[in-house]
Amino acid sequence: MKSQTEQIVTTLQELTKDELYSLVGDAPYIVIPWEVEDKGPFSVERFLVDNTGLMPFTPEEFLSQIRATQSQPVSAHYQNLIALLQANLSELTIYGYRLPTLPEDLEEEFPIQQSIFGSLGIPMLIGSSTAGEWIGLGIKQTWRCNSSPEFMIPDLESVQDNTAALVEQIQSITNQITHQAQAEEELSFGGFEVVITTSRHEVMQKLLDTTGFLEISEINEFIRVRDDYGNEIEEYQETIAQLEQELVKLEEEGDLSTEEYQEVQEELSEERSGLEEIQIECKFELDLRNLFATQLVNSKTYHLNFNLSGEWCTVHYALGETHDQDWVVVATSSYTL
Repeated sequence: MKSQTEQIVTTLQELTKDELYSLVGDAPYIVIPWEVEDKGPFSVERFLVDNTGLMPFTPEEFLSQIRATQSQPVSAHYQNLIALLQANLSELTIYGYRLPTLPEDLEEEFPIQQSIFGSLGIPMLIGSSTAGEWIGLGIKQTWRCNSSPEFMIPDLESVQDNTAALVEQIQSITNQITHQAQAEEELSFGGFEVVITTSRHEVMQKLLDTTGFLEISEINEFIRVRDDYGNEIEEYQETIAQLEQELVKLEEEGDLSTEEYQEVQEELSEERSGLEEIQIECKFELDLRNLFATQLVNSKTYHLNFNLSGEWCTVHYALGETHDQDWVVVATSSYTL
């Protein structure tokens, strides 16, 4: 492991030790390094494959799973779909999406287990068109949370004619597929979504976002401090700055012994004490925010959302890139059951 990556991982492990993510569930934080030399450039697709959240299938394996789990008419539609994709897409990759393998400390209390997704998972397929555009298609979750706008991959303003025609052919088949997922009793699914991007790096992220399984947010939305901490700290800092200016003005005027000067001094002391108290109370969150802000770049949070009978079960991955191009991930979980 590169020295900088190792140092950041060690610092994060020490910082998060014995701390809990207390949204709901009080889950611990687990630090996961991503070393580029070993695993390649970071992407949503690679990360989920590495953590078995995406299970790769050959076309033959996939169709075998379909025949074992779906009705004959649905299996026939899938057969036509795969034939169409094989004829028109290069680098066709077929996955079954499911809950990733969680560290033991997170898995114990999490309401959802990998087993509910069965051996097939939720079909997610990607490939490159002859025009070089990437097409992704997968089954959507009925409920979804929206990513922050700055992390959403926008729809392409224009698409090559042959890509657009292929998407129409794909949709003419997927509109006929009523997929029965093994997790149907726990989770609620709709039909297929189809997305188009300019690169493989983007397509799985956009597909999982569009199908409602992935939500991406700013790092500080994940590193939660009490909702009013940020406002309180800002108010304290503004008040302290104003009082310090008042003291300077009074000192310049030579009013050091006046009652007004003493009152301002006392008020300043109280405000500083209040700021110190609140900073101690949320020290962990502020230190964690500071580490992401000063030692990592391109920070964001991936939330893998699973809606269980109207309640959310979420795996959170806060991640940032080191200056040596490795990535460091802090994982935890929450649920609203």
